[in-house]
Amino acid sequence: MSKTIIYYTSNHEDPTFEQKIIDDLLSKKGDLPLISVSQKPMDLGQNICVGSVGLSYLNAQKQILLGAELATTKYIIMAESDFLYPPEYFNFEPTGDNLYRYNNIWIMWLNKKGSPFYKKKHSEGAQIVKREFLIEMLKTHLKSYPDWYNRPTNEFSPRHTPYHRVPLTYYGDSPVISIKTGLGVNPNTRTLGGAENEHTNLPYWGEVQTLRVKFL
Repeated sequence: MSKTIIYYTSNHEDPTFEQKIIDDLLSKKGDLPLISVSQKPMDLGQNICVGSVGLSYLNAQKQILLGAELATTKYIIMAESDFLYPPEYFNFEPTGDNLYRYNNIWIMWLNKKGSPFYKKKHSEGAQIVKREFLIEMLKTHLKSYPDWYNRPTNEFSPRHTPYHRVPLTYYGDSPVISIKTGLGVNPNTRTLGGAENEHTNLPYWGEVQTLRVKFL
């Protein structure tokens, strides 16, 4: 195996909803090893529980770092607790670059009946990163933030992402769905404008309202 999945979660989502996300993930991931890094104990792959440290991007980055340090494969593939991934996302084989980011991301608001899928440029929740590169990058970024935080990262730095200006390679065809429940770090997100970036039906996933009902 060249990849390990890191499933990271604050366990702030509705447990029934998150279990549906987990079940979908397990049905798609194949034989890839999985490390879960959570704030409550979980029976999911090899689990690291950090305790109830709070909801923030910085905490998510710290959780990812712990998972990456435990993993032994060349690459890490991200999995978030409010994302739906097609099998293609897990099947992709990296060819040596440091960062591969999925380029077909769509937002679905769970509680906005009648709203379509909206396209988003990309997301840190849908990417594959070379493990040693990821560890070094996160350690450098987090050196200035030694504690756990429960406030939005942009209170600390306007460039809160460790991936700022990091060269990346895009991949992917079948859509990845990011579900907005209102319980994540940021209930809002930027999407792309234009009618071509709004759809009620997407390949692989089908009608937005049918998918929404499935995860309500």
